[in-house]
Amino acid sequence: MKNFSILIVGLAFFFAPPSFPNQTYEKNNLIKMRKRFQKVDKNGDGLLSKGEMIEAYLDRIDKLFMNFDKNDDNKLSKKELRSVRKEMKKYLN
Repeated sequence: MKNFSILIVGLAFFFAPPSFPNQTYEKNNLIKMRKRFQKVDKNGDGLLSKGEMIEAYLDRIDKLFMNFDKNDDNKLSKKELRSVRKEMKKYLN
């Protein structure tokens, strides 16, 4: 019975797919996070203040408006919002 159990465990290890983490992906992700952090940390103190976070998100909102406010009225219409939604779906799929 003991030999049979050892055989089953051995076969399980042999047929089980390896579950090694993707080190390249993790390293790239870490590098991207560091770059984003440094970009938001305007004063370079290694900390993110509330003001730095607000400024970073305001910049993102400005970029969104520049891309999707087609008639330059600083407002997004339902049609423009639908276009934003379609663009986001492209990135998610």
